[in-house]
Order: sequence, then structure tokens, then C-alpha cells
Amino acid sequence: MKTWFTKILGIGAVALALTACEKDEDRAVISSNGGPTLTASSTALGALSADNAAKEAVVFNWTNADYGYPAAVTYTLQLDVKGNNFKSPSEFTTTATKRAFTVAELNSTLLALGIAPGSSGQLDARVLSNVSSNTTYAQQSGVTSVTAMPYLSIIAYPSLYVPGNYQGWAPDKAPKIASPANNGTYEGYVNFTDPNGFKFTSAPNWDNTNYGISGTTTTDPATKEVSGKLSTAGGDISLPATGYYRLVVNVPNLTWTATPTTWAAIGSATPGGWDNQTPLTYNTTTGTWSATMNLSAGGEIKFRANNAWDINYGDNKADGVLDAGGDNIKGPTAAGSYLVTLDLSQGAGNYSYSLRRN
Repeated sequence: MKTWFTKILGIGAVALALTACEKDEDRAVISSNGGPTLTASSTALGALSADNAAKEAVVFNWTNADYGYPAAVTYTLQLDVKGNNFKSPSEFTTTATKRAFTVAELNSTLLALGIAPGSSGQLDARVLSNVSSNTTYAQQSGVTSVTAMPYLSIIAYPSLYVPGNYQGWAPDKAPKIASPANNGTYEGYVNFTDPNGFKFTSAPNWDNTNYGISGTTTTDPATKEVSGKLSTAGGDISLPATGYYRLVVNVPNLTWTATPTTWAAIGSATPGGWDNQTPLTYNTTTGTWSATMNLSAGGEIKFRANNAWDINYGDNKADGVLDAGGDNIKGPTAAGSYLVTLDLSQGAGNYSYSLRRN
């Protein structure tokens, strides 16, 4: 009896040892002899340009991670706004030891991370390495920073042109109003230095369908908005005064409206908070509204017209493109003096803004 007990005990011990060995093998610790070293081909890229979209902007290179044996390593390059501690990075996975970005790719990444067109943004970059999809990242590099200024990618939406007396009746040089939804409704902003006479053309010439006034106009006493009907055989349209007008044209209904506007920035990041807006000044050379102001860190901003909320813009996707009634815009991560610029010159769907530190 004792002999059988001894044998059983021995067999159990061997089984336990084998099980322990199997578990130890499953839990084997991979050696981390050295993490990858990350460098960038350039750290100060300046203003990116759509003209160079296909050209190489920057290359991130890193050394091989050392796991103590010839491991098949996967690398993940992370890019995030400086100071965000990689809480919501853009990630790029590869088995190579470098990742090149064209100007277009880097521009898209900057916009996706919430850096507005025309605003200089600083990105932190790091590389994480791994040898198994079932484990967390075993090694990571130090952080490298790069600075660049993204541009707005202008989308060619269906448009109407607004030639008139104020610009020499030249459709090919006239401002455009656009229809992002391609539904026959067009919107845009025009600075009328001469309000006496303009039309809408469907092409940058007079050879296609053109629209002029039909009948009389109506003026809203509260908003000063002027409205009326259109006709393909209509006459010149006139406004009561010079100014920067929001134009809306509904081609299916043959209607138009023109609302005079002045612009301001408002929000917790601005000097006046949400209670007192900061006026912007129109620049006739650039066609933009801007002001230099002290912005606080971590606050928010919106743009609104005529000291009211009837016409206001935010940024729903944090991509630098403004949306009517959109989400509050995230202000800078560092407090300081900034040039805040609002650009409504490219027609609906391409309204943009920038926060450029002085």
C-alpha cells in the first residue's frame, strides 16, 4: 500500500513539475535590452503647401528594438499634439524602421489632430515596439518633436460667381458662393465696396446661365437682411449700402438673400470669455477678419456675426474647417498673444480659421 502511495505521489510530482514548466514557458519574460532610438529628418517644417502635396515632407527613422534574439518586431509610430501625452494619437504601424510622410499625409494628420490651417502646430512623436499581438508594447523610444503649419485643402464644390460693379464685372475674377450639398442652395461672403449692381453667374464667364433681380426687394428692419427673387433674364441687383454680406441663393426657388455682417471671436479662451466678444477687423487685401488677442490655455472659441448667435461658426471635426453652429473650437494649449483669423473667402464648405502665436 505504501509502495503504491509512493508511486502515485511521484507521478503527481512529475506532472506538477511538467505543468509548472509549461506555465513558466507561457509566462517567459522577453528581454528588453534596448528600445528603439527615434529621429526625424527635419524638426522645423514651416508652412506646408498644397503645391508640394506629393513631395516628401518628413521621414521618421528609428533603430531596431533589441529583444535579446532575432525577433519579428512590429513598430507603431504615434503622433500627437505636444503636451497631450499621447492620449489620442494618430498611429502608423509597420515592420520597417522608418515611416515617410508626404506633404499631403502630414497635412491631413495635423488637421485630424486639431491643428487649424495657417496655425503653427507642434507634434510629439514616439515609436512603440512589440513582438506579439497578445502582449502590451514592450519597448518605446524617447519623444521627438516636429513643428509644421498645415494648409486648408480647398474642395471645389458646385459654385456660383458674383461679378459686379464693385470688381469690374469680371466673372473669372469674381468671388464664389458654394453648395457643399450640391442641392441648389449656395452660400458665401462678399465684400461690396460698391453696392450698386451685381449678378450671379453659373460659370466664370457670361456664356452660361446667369441670374439677376426679378421684382422688388424686401429688407428686414431687425437684421437688415435684403431678400428678393431671381430670374435668368433679370436685371442688376443692388444693396442699400457697402459692407461684408452673407449671400444665400436658392436656385430651384429662384430666391436670394444678402445679410450685412461684422465679426467677432467669443469664448472662454478669449479675453472677454463667453459674455463679451472680441471684435475682428476686416483686411481688404487678404479678405480675412482678424485680431491680436491674449488667449488663455485650455479654453474654447467660436466666431459669430453681428453680436448675436443667429450666424455663428464652430468646428465639428477639429479639422480647421468651420461649420455653421458647430462645436466649440479648442483654444491653444499654451496661453499667450495670438493672431486670430477668420477666413470666409472660399465659399461654404471651405470656411476656415487660424490661431497663430505672436
